[in-house]
Parts: sequence; structure tokens; C-alpha cells
Amino acid sequence: MRINFIKKVLAAFVIAASLYSCAGNGESNDGGGLTDINAVEDKSGDVDVIDQAKPAIMVIPSDQFLQREGFLKSSQMNGRTVYERDYQGFLLKSSINKSSVRAIQNYFVNNGYPLTDLEQSLKSLNVQDNMDDLDNLSKDAKTLLVASCRPDIILEFDLEPKYKSTGRTTSTKLMDYSMGAIDAFSNKSVASFAKADIEGDVAKYLEEQLPSDLHEFVGQIKNYFTDIIKNGREITFRVTLDKDAAINLTDDYNDMGDTYADWIREWVKTNAKNGSANLNRNTAKEMYYTAVRITNNEDEGTQFNAYDFANNFRKEFIKTFQIKAANSTQGLGDAYVIIK
Repeated sequence: MRINFIKKVLAAFVIAASLYSCAGNGESNDGGGLTDINAVEDKSGDVDVIDQAKPAIMVIPSDQFLQREGFLKSSQMNGRTVYERDYQGFLLKSSINKSSVRAIQNYFVNNGYPLTDLEQSLKSLNVQDNMDDLDNLSKDAKTLLVASCRPDIILEFDLEPKYKSTGRTTSTKLMDYSMGAIDAFSNKSVASFAKADIEGDVAKYLEEQLPSDLHEFVGQIKNYFTDIIKNGREITFRVTLDKDAAINLTDDYNDMGDTYADWIREWVKTNAKNGSANLNRNTAKEMYYTAVRITNNEDEGTQFNAYDFANNFRKEFIKTFQIKAANSTQGLGDAYVIIK
């Protein structure tokens, strides 16, 4: 009884903390993502005032950076490699690590982008970790950050100090700096930036040079985001059969020779934005689509994602065939339905 009470209290705190930290600077960010997207996206495909909408940003160190600093561990689980990322330890290790994150965050805040503050978000996730310990659950920090705060774009940066010999006993300290922008829904790389052999200390570069170096990088992000608003966001969509399912997807469901796979294909063509979707696997037990374009928001203006897409499919499939189906979607961009 006491454990259940503690979990309820922690849950309430997590919700409150997450709402604050994911909004960025205490500002509201309903839906955790597209800013004012309902003001610029038209269901007909026409887009107005495109510059008013900007993607929500989350800044994190790259896996390479974490590994060099000693805060990335890997292990094998069920035949696959699982990574454990300690962002909190990374930030606490040195002022340079923290200021590296802060410099990028400040740049985007000053340019009007909604932001997920990494440090504040981690504080709320620490409470979530304690709850997971009670339930014997294990979740990676990156997965929790993305699921809780739902940014549009993840910025992963890396800075690597190095030394260049200038004589037999002397050397000059240099730095390589890079950054990549990743769509949090599709894990697609959308922009990149790299600069090698930077002279001077890290703090000076972050303050004086980084803002000007980011101009082209931000332009790539804006172009990608404009495409999302016009043509919808990309997700994957997978439909599989439970091991005890009474049907195969290749079975006919009427006297006209139409199969369940035919019905699924028509549903995807109808519900994907502009019918855009690539069928990658088509077997008796599975249909798997990539590059499925979905609308950014519901008719009432709330954000629309992979879970919503899968749920719409699940409801219509059950209504049409009176066959049970479950929405097993876990991430922002991987819609997954299991037919029972």
C-alpha cells in the first residue's frame, strides 16, 4: 500500500515537472512539438505564413561525445546491442560540457525556437527512473526524453579536443566540432555541420564563432521543416499477425477476391497524406511501410503522430471485420498494429 501511494505521488510530480521542462523556459508547448502549426497548415495542402512555424528543438551530446567522456555503456539484450546514456553524469562532469549544451540552446531560443531544456528535463526523468525501479523497468534516457518531451528535431553535437605538434616539445590545442539534426519521429538525418582544427579554447568558440557557423545549418533545418508542413511528417507503419490469429493477410475476405492485404493497402493510400507511402514488405503475416506521410495535427489542432495513425487503423479494421487488433506503437514515428 505504501509503495502504491509513493508511486502516485511521484507520478503527479513527474507530470508537473515534465510539463515545465519540456515547454522550454516555462512557456507552454501544447502537444510538445510543432509551434503554431495549426496556423500554417491547411488540409488542402496550401501553406501560409510558413515562417511563423518553427520546430521544437532538443539539444543532446552525441553518442561519440558521451563515449569519450565515459557516459555511454553498451550491452547485449535478446541478440541486439542496447545503449545506456548517462546525460546527467555528462553535464555534471565539467562546466564545459554544460556550457556546450547551453550555448546551442541559447542560440535557438534567441531565434524564436521552442526548446526542451536538457538539464531540467533530466531532473523530471530522474523521478521517472525511481518509479521504473519500483516496477523493475529499464528505459534509456534518450528514449524517455523523446517520448516525454516530443521534440520535432534532435540536435546531437560533438566536440573533440586534439593537439597539433608545433615543435619537438611544443603543441597547439585545437578542436573539431560537429552537429547533426535528426527528425525525432523518423530518425532521419535532416541537417549537418562540421568544422575542423578550430583554434582557441572551447568557451571562446561557443560564444564568438558558433552562432555565425550555424547559419547554413539552420537553413537546412528550416527547409526540411517547411517540407513537413507542406507534405506531412514521415513515419513507418507495420501490421503483423498475432501467432494465434485466425487469418492470413493474403486470405480473401469477400467473394470478389479481395484480400486483407488489399484492404490494408487501400486504407494506407487513403489515410496517408497525398497517398504517400512505400510498401517494403508484403507477406502473409506482415505488411511494412516506410516513408508514410501523415498530417501534422488533428482537425481540432492537437498534434497527430504515429500512435494516432495506428489507432485510426485499428478502430476501422475492427469495425470492418469484427477482428480484434492492438495498437502496439511505442515511439513517435513507428506505428505498429497487431491483428489478433
